[in-house]
Amino acid sequence: MLIPTRTNFFYKTMTTTEPVQPELSSHYSLKEGDIDLELNKRIAEVILCTENFIVYLDDDKYIQWKTTDSHKACEHFGEVLNLVSLLEARSRFVDNSEILHSIRRQIAEGLARCLDGQKKDYSMNIFQEVEKEIKARNKETSWRWYFNTAYWITLICVVLFVGFWLSREAIISIAGRYAFEIILGVFCGAIGALLSVTSRGNKLTLDANAGKRLHEMEGVSRIVAGLIGAFFVALGIKGGIIMGGVSFSGNPLSFLLALCLLAGVSERFVPSLIAKLEKSSLK
Repeated sequence: MLIPTRTNFFYKTMTTTEPVQPELSSHYSLKEGDIDLELNKRIAEVILCTENFIVYLDDDKYIQWKTTDSHKACEHFGEVLNLVSLLEARSRFVDNSEILHSIRRQIAEGLARCLDGQKKDYSMNIFQEVEKEIKARNKETSWRWYFNTAYWITLICVVLFVGFWLSREAIISIAGRYAFEIILGVFCGAIGALLSVTSRGNKLTLDANAGKRLHEMEGVSRIVAGLIGAFFVALGIKGGIIMGGVSFSGNPLSFLLALCLLAGVSERFVPSLIAKLEKSSLK
């Protein structure tokens, strides 16, 4: 006997929840103020945008670009891209936002011309002008960092010199005349060192990409070297080691200050004196 059976069908409803990825907008629709979702950059200025590529500056003044699969690169694209990276790196020292924007915009213009299929010379001419501007700004920034430090330290020494001179009677009564005159001589060394770096400004080899701190340390070390040299000369004169037994007309303090000033100006003066003293002591 056949027993009829009833088949039950159970329907299972399955729901899947997958994260929804944001739709990437076509680069052709991007404009200033938009966020490029592919590169995760906010667009500060669009340099050039076509159906095949886009070049723009982001909020940090860096050059961003991208192309479609159908874009065909020029033969000189690799060379241009290397120069773009090099010039972008060399301009990182610029601390003025407007100047940096102008420089980076010109670099981006050169890249855009290359991506647009224009002649190599069009991009290279722009890069040459940018390189000249970067060199000029590099020198300007380096000098500003270096000389500002040197001038401030020298100014402090000049103020101390004047203060010590105006209070000479009280200082002499406490420290003595020899110590007072040596201190004045040391301050003159800073003035001489400043004269030296100022007169040789065009011969200085500085690079702003090395950083502000290094330039400040260089400025400090040059003035300190002048102070140390002047101290050695002043101590040698007062101890009779330098110019001992030599008679001269005029004010002895003025003579000491002049030699201390010379010790700060000339980088060879103190080493030559030390060499002579060393030879004489060995005889």
